[in-house]
Amino acid sequence: MTTSALQQQRKYVEELKRKKFNFGLTVGDAFVRGIRDIGYKHTGTALDEQIDNGYQAGADQIHVIFGYGGSTSQKKPTEIAVLDNGHGMEPEMVRAAVTWGGTHREGDRTGFGRYGYGLPSSAISQGTKYTVFSKTSDGELNAVTIDVEDISEGRNTNKDGLIVVPEARKAKLPAFVSKYIDEQLGGDWDHGTIVVMEKLDRIERTTTSGLHKFLMEHFGVTYHKLRGDFDIVVNGELVQPIDPLFITPGYRYYDLDEQRAEALEPIVIDVKDPKTKAVKGKITVRMSYMRPDFASLDKMKKATANNANDRFSILRKFNGFIFSRNGRIIDVVTRNPLTSFQTNDRYIKVEIDFPAELDEHFNISTSKQRVDVSEQIWDRLREAGLSKAIDHLRAKFKEKNAELKNIREQDKNKKRASEEAMERAAELADPRPNKDDAERREKRGEEGLEREAARRSSETGVDPDTTRRQLELEIKDRGYKVAFDNSAGAPIFRVEQIGGAKALFINKASRFFQEVHSGPKSTPDVRAALELLLFSIGDRILDTKDTQRDWYQFEIGEWSRKLELSLGQLQLQVTSNEEENDEEDTKAAA
Repeated sequence: MTTSALQQQRKYVEELKRKKFNFGLTVGDAFVRGIRDIGYKHTGTALDEQIDNGYQAGADQIHVIFGYGGSTSQKKPTEIAVLDNGHGMEPEMVRAAVTWGGTHREGDRTGFGRYGYGLPSSAISQGTKYTVFSKTSDGELNAVTIDVEDISEGRNTNKDGLIVVPEARKAKLPAFVSKYIDEQLGGDWDHGTIVVMEKLDRIERTTTSGLHKFLMEHFGVTYHKLRGDFDIVVNGELVQPIDPLFITPGYRYYDLDEQRAEALEPIVIDVKDPKTKAVKGKITVRMSYMRPDFASLDKMKKATANNANDRFSILRKFNGFIFSRNGRIIDVVTRNPLTSFQTNDRYIKVEIDFPAELDEHFNISTSKQRVDVSEQIWDRLREAGLSKAIDHLRAKFKEKNAELKNIREQDKNKKRASEEAMERAAELADPRPNKDDAERREKRGEEGLEREAARRSSETGVDPDTTRRQLELEIKDRGYKVAFDNSAGAPIFRVEQIGGAKALFINKASRFFQEVHSGPKSTPDVRAALELLLFSIGDRILDTKDTQRDWYQFEIGEWSRKLELSLGQLQLQVTSNEEENDEEDTKAAA
């Protein structure tokens, strides 16, 4: 150890003696600064703690109020107050409430808080000073102020060297809070608690408009299941509940446009005590599925920065298993033993709600921001079919996403790139077809037109004659036509001579379509090239004799089965490689 290090130690010990430090379990000044640095995910999760306290105190209204330090400018808040109309606290309880562990609800399983850490930890996480004002219906307004600077300078240290909380004092509310009560509540606030945070240095969104919008969304999602119990108001505006699964009618964004999320049947799981076998609590799993264009303004385009509607932010932030405790959202878990959520999984939503009686299975953090789920619960979720349900929804999304890609590219009045290329190639290769070939094609074209019109008629219920006329319009002036089937277990493609056009039907139910032709990494050029490949094979099939066509049909079925199997194995290999890379990245970051 160097001399300078020893000198620093001696200086530190002398400072402790000066402050009459009694060697308690914590060093008050360092403890408070350390708690500040532990931090919350963001301002919203910090304020959740204050809202939880108000709710447990019996409040039916909780207001988040912005203050500006007396300034006429209201662009950036310098103070934030959280007001509730709960039962309030008596003076000594106000003093106890600002200490870590100061709660009369220690170990309580009926609400949100259990340890008494929420109020001081969250308040000090956003600014270096906060004051708790409170009064009961038959009492006076009392307050206690905690200031990090006072603690650091020893102004809260008693003669025995202990850092103590100041006694509660009779108080008046800050001007911005009084003004809010007069304007928004008609001057009616007879009981409850108000936490005022000042010297704000940790809020992530510093402008009034940015913070207001963020909190409206965050509180809307976090407390959406408790909307009937109490109201949350941000700076005078009532928070509207937001179901992150978008399946609750009347909630914000549910009917933003004509599209709706699709709800799946909930899963309810009984969790029993291993010794008594009695049911300790029930886990409820809600699930929903959304189309790939659910968050798009223009449904013919992807949901990008300039084309995303207000649902997109929720989809992006809540991509994973959404865990809710006693109806209050706690955490979103992306990587877990069942699966790892990827970008496109944002259109699949899974909410897992559990009661506080099962806390030991979820290891809730003291700041109520994180869950650590036990292996037993993951096993129960797997046994209940959650993994299979997610696989089903992913396959459904993949199929629809591939379909939308083609719809977005396709203009019925405009030829696809592959169709034009095949027509030009046909002119170069066979500018003057002989009479026999022409007659054979005409005959096959008429037969194909009849078959396709009959097939479509049976699917749509439209009479065959009308269907035929529609089909004739589609192929008019076309030598080649790309179309799509949706037949599970069928070959990846088929070709038909329909009138004067050679039609290529690609099977949307196949892995080839979902993962290659219109997969996540596909481009218009790739799709055109694959269509040209299939058209080239189709040309040979349509120009051969009937016996040879039968052979081709058999082989296409065999090729398709082989390709589907191989693509499945490739997907497993790719997923395994991605997981290995993720683990390496995690280790490197650590």
